[in-house]
Amino acid sequence: MEDTLTIFYNKRTGSIKELCGGKQDMNWFGEEKQDFELIFDYIRVPFDPYIFENFTKMKVIEGKVKLKGQEVPEQYLPVAEEEGGDNA
Repeated sequence: MEDTLTIFYNKRTGSIKELCGGKQDMNWFGEEKQDFELIFDYIRVPFDPYIFENFTKMKVIEGKVKLKGQEVPEQYLPVAEEEGGDNA
């Protein structure tokens, strides 16, 4: 198992487009390297199975892998306690 994960992402949106185990660079794209360099960049992080299996739920922000904003339906948000405490 590789100890490094290379993540290729869209420079503008942070959307992860491709990832691979090991230390790679833009040569990963072969003859299309110059074209891809215009749109994509890459980072290397320690291998993390969660990132590897769930990369579509993540994006790169300021060089770090972050979960995409996941909205929680209002009905599942915790209810703030009203001032005054006991209303029983």
